[in-house]
Amino acid sequence: MAADPNFRLEDIIPGAKERSGDYAVSEAEIIEFAVKYDPLPIHIDKVAAKASPFGGIIAAGGHMLAIKQILLHDFPYAGGVIASLGHDEVRFLKPLKGGSNCHVEIEWLSATPSTTRPDRGAAVILISLIADGVTVMTLKDLVLMKRRLA
Repeated sequence: MAADPNFRLEDIIPGAKERSGDYAVSEAEIIEFAVKYDPLPIHIDKVAAKASPFGGIIAAGGHMLAIKQILLHDFPYAGGVIASLGHDEVRFLKPLKGGSNCHVEIEWLSATPSTTRPDRGAAVILISLIADGVTVMTLKDLVLMKRRLA
């Protein structure tokens, strides 16, 4: 799939579900991201991470969000996005480890036209990041979308 520049709010079907392509995350990528953005020992130090409750290096929450964002560009709706208005109910449910194969699953929760701006509306998407068949993160994304003008 790829972004469709003609996708609009009107194309959203609440309750519809979609799946992205795959993304492989390595331990080296996890460490590289964390060194720059979240240098906790569980993200960058193999010895400390091994002694942690996680038993090894795990991805930072910010890295999980970044992987989610990469995968969202697989969906046709990305071509109709004006901007994200924010994330709600972000949950890091399980650790993400190197060597995992990830994908995103989305469910459209709502699509509401603006009452003041006829060229746009807001959609709510439930997003799940799945790693090797296990949901590791969920969130709701409020997205400002383009509308089709008559």
